[in-house]
Amino acid sequence: MSSAVHQRSTGSSAGVRLAGLAALMCLALAGCSPSGEPATEAVPTTQSPSALPASADPHLPIETYLFSEAETEKLARAGAVLRKACLQRFGLDYAISPAGPSTGPRTFMDRRYGVTDLAEVAANGYHLGDRDPRTHPVDPTQFSAEQQQVLTGHLPGKTGADDTKLEVNGVPVPPGGCYEEAKRGLAGSGELGPSSAAQQANYQTFKASMSAAQVTQAFEAWSGCMKNKGYSYPNPMDAISDHRFLGDSPTPLELQVATADVTCKQQVGLIDTWFAVEASLQKELIARQQADFTAALAAKTEELAKADAVLRDQ
Repeated sequence: MSSAVHQRSTGSSAGVRLAGLAALMCLALAGCSPSGEPATEAVPTTQSPSALPASADPHLPIETYLFSEAETEKLARAGAVLRKACLQRFGLDYAISPAGPSTGPRTFMDRRYGVTDLAEVAANGYHLGDRDPRTHPVDPTQFSAEQQQVLTGHLPGKTGADDTKLEVNGVPVPPGGCYEEAKRGLAGSGELGPSSAAQQANYQTFKASMSAAQVTQAFEAWSGCMKNKGYSYPNPMDAISDHRFLGDSPTPLELQVATADVTCKQQVGLIDTWFAVEASLQKELIARQQADFTAALAAKTEELAKADAVLRDQ
């Protein structure tokens, strides 16, 4: 089961392959703060937004500052190339695994507000079908003791002070090992992947949107529709997290509830309302922190340019 809220750098096979690159490994919701805890920055109260046309392909403002699945995959591949080059200085090999199948939600907006596709829920309910990460397990790469020391910059059983003198095959290991060297090669001294400001805004605005008046009213209308179909849930997040639907495969009841969920969302215009509210929250928050987001976009652009250069020159 996938969380309804996510960042495209997480929940995907690309995210799994970013071992050692901590800034890209905040899973489930990419709105975690750097410490992994929800941020507490105040989110502005939205005005009455206009509803999004049902036929539109929605993109929230925050997406500009986050990384798509393709962009995350690009950083992952570039990081692997840099780590391989680093280990080769020590006479050690580093196998770059081929990209695995894509897993998790298909896009940033896919399942952010729960399920929305009738055909998909008729087949999979709240499950992810062939994009379920559990159906595509990733075998962890096995490294030798020497490879681990060079990758991490740590000597097992020794103090941090000893790490500064670490050598392998007569070559000094860079601070933080090849993982950190690869990170510096893409992001310098900054964060790799989405900035803290972007991650926090992604989390904050989703959370704030759920308590906005327009959205709670839409929840009530959706809940009433669900009751008319025989199901009792205050909001769609409660339906998708129903413990009865957490098994390895969808049950007949899950298929029925998920279908009713999407039908009721369509009947009351829940997704249009929710999107419009959160988009309004994000626009105001980004405007208030314009310097942070300008810097975040510049860093993202530079990281992707460096990744392109690494992959072009390999």
